[in-house]
Amino acid sequence: MIKQIYTISCIILFLVVTGCAGTKVDIKKKAQALHEIGNSLISNGQLRPGLEKLLEAEKLDPKNSELHYELGVAYRKSGKFVLSIKHFKKAVSLRPNFPEVWNDLGLVYGLQEKWDLAVNAFKKAADDATYRTPSNAYNNLGSIYFKKGDYQNAVKNYNKALELFPSFSLCYRNLGLVYEKTGKDDEAVKAYKQAISFFPDYAVAHFYLGKLYHRLNKRAEASKELKKSVKLDPAAPFADEAERLLKDQTIKRMPN
Repeated sequence: MIKQIYTISCIILFLVVTGCAGTKVDIKKKAQALHEIGNSLISNGQLRPGLEKLLEAEKLDPKNSELHYELGVAYRKSGKFVLSIKHFKKAVSLRPNFPEVWNDLGLVYGLQEKWDLAVNAFKKAADDATYRTPSNAYNNLGSIYFKKGDYQNAVKNYNKALELFPSFSLCYRNLGLVYEKTGKDDEAVKAYKQAISFFPDYAVAHFYLGKLYHRLNKRAEASKELKKSVKLDPAAPFADEAERLLKDQTIKRMPN
């Protein structure tokens, strides 16, 4: 009798445990589905409904570091930096070796003009051996140093990024801006041209190169690059300035 009771108790305990496990699996699957739906909505430009789905997923799976990372990105895109930082910090508390989070956290600090915090975050990303794209962190570090007026460190970090990713067009464009700022116009021209060589339709690089040529009074070159920039992206923020430069009297006399 005692043996039968013991056997029945074991069966009941087994059913309870497996039933709970099944429930946990179902919850995990539902959270993952909501997570994927949220990301899909956000990638299609539906930020608010996407964020709502991610928050639903978080309630079901609060210790998912990837989910907190996605929430941090979504809140950054919506301009809610405090909430973005909260979720990024939660992500790295759950998974310390998560360099993508440190890189994105640095971006938020940069948007808040918290330069030193941004530098520290980007350095953590760049120094993590598991980071698949450390060139992004070095490029972002360069941009922070540029904004701080530390042009030497800006160039140093841009060059580190280019050592890792030699065809990094954005980084060449950024390097051109530093060279212009420090009066190295020839080096700036080379950097902008490098950016364009790897990405021929890089409208803003054509604009910066054209603007520099305009300042250097190289009329034909300026006209060509400015026209190209407007053609590639007529709705860009720089388009009005490009048009203004093209209408300038010195530009009007350029040969077609």
